[in-house]
Amino acid sequence: MSIFTGNCKCSYTVGLVGLSVCGFLLSLYTSYVELRAEHDRSYRAMCDISERISCTKVFTSRYGRGFGIVGPVLGDDSHLNVPNGFYGIFYYFIVAAFSFSDHLLISRLNSYLILLSNCLSLYLAYLLYYVLEDICIVCVTTYAVNLISLILAMQKIQVLIRDEQIMRAFKVSKSK
Repeated sequence: MSIFTGNCKCSYTVGLVGLSVCGFLLSLYTSYVELRAEHDRSYRAMCDISERISCTKVFTSRYGRGFGIVGPVLGDDSHLNVPNGFYGIFYYFIVAAFSFSDHLLISRLNSYLILLSNCLSLYLAYLLYYVLEDICIVCVTTYAVNLISLILAMQKIQVLIRDEQIMRAFKVSKSK
């Protein structure tokens, strides 16, 4: 490990874990709102500001469970057709756990997971704006968390690659 990049890796790790905690909390809130709204149709979440800015409308839509894909493919009664927030809780836990690793392979796997979540965010953003014709503050915040996480994950990989190159060069020069 290089003396100069040790703090850098730590900063990326702290950033990724912090963003994962934010994403975890957003997913927890999403799940709470959806489950509460299912049992109480008059429930109004804090993020329901107007008719066009409503989290509850989005979370309780057909796209709020299994990303709108699991239900039509596997059936509405499938064990995988759960609120999207449940997937988020699991996902952000995995990303946080992988973020603690300074192994290049684990960091790359983490970046692929984060890239996949950004692709899913694009799909959900399309549905949000063009299909549901709504703005969801919690959803948009989650998309931002995913995008910033991708940037940090890619920067961490660059630092790890640079460290690996420095260590190889150091071993070669030491063996001569």
